[in-house]
Amino acid sequence: MSQSAVQEAREQDVVDRALPPSRGTGRRLRRAGAAVVHAVWPLIALFGAWALWVRAGDVPPAVAPKPGTVLEFLAENAGSFVGDALNTLAVVVGGLVVGAVAGVVLAALSWTSQIARAVINGPALLTQCLPVATITPVLARLFGYGVSTIVVITALISFFPVLVFAATGLRQTPAGADDLFVVLGAGRWTRFWRLAVPSAVPRVLVAMRVSVVAAVAGTMLAQWVMGTSGLGYRLIIAQTSFRTAEAWASSVVSIVLSVLLFAVVSAICRVVEKRFS
Repeated sequence: MSQSAVQEAREQDVVDRALPPSRGTGRRLRRAGAAVVHAVWPLIALFGAWALWVRAGDVPPAVAPKPGTVLEFLAENAGSFVGDALNTLAVVVGGLVVGAVAGVVLAALSWTSQIARAVINGPALLTQCLPVATITPVLARLFGYGVSTIVVITALISFFPVLVFAATGLRQTPAGADDLFVVLGAGRWTRFWRLAVPSAVPRVLVAMRVSVVAAVAGTMLAQWVMGTSGLGYRLIIAQTSFRTAEAWASSVVSIVLSVLLFAVVSAICRVVEKRFS
């Protein structure tokens, strides 16, 4: 969210408070409705394109079932997906937290000197060039065939955007602010905590928003490759057993999970941006 967007949101809040209660409530309800439409319409468009593709291409049910068939399967077996969805959710959140902490720590170290930045950026970039399907067996040998390995894979996916955004935020402080701190006699670490960190926090959350969808996809792929648990494991079992509706239902649940996580992180982003911008 840009500075102008944050300012507009603040001005809108002031206007809402100045309006009579009924009109202010109406505006807030309209904004909430717009947010719901913004989150839901891509899913509607996706299901519409899916239905048209199956019907127009005369796709066999063994390849791609109709959306109605998948939704019916989900409705009848909703309870059985709760455990797998929570398992995948826990891994994604754990990986995002670990990746964010690693990215912030490395960004802080790179802020200290040019040499540290050069030492950190090269290997960090290299980790993003390795396909998940290739690196998963290697990490499994190192960390074992368990949930911890999938958390590490998710962290590897999410930490690089956090590193890039956090490092940029630490360096891009408000114009003239660093010189003012120096004139006032602030030390290096005072400038770091009081000036650089507040500048980086909103960018870290933006990086989390960028990473969350990729983290879900990476977790699904790792579970698919390693065959442990979660939605990815259920997807591969359903595919190999030719239970196409169940396989597609697992994908639908993962998409919904991605949208919900993105919405949650975006909401947190907006709150933090108002505080730090």
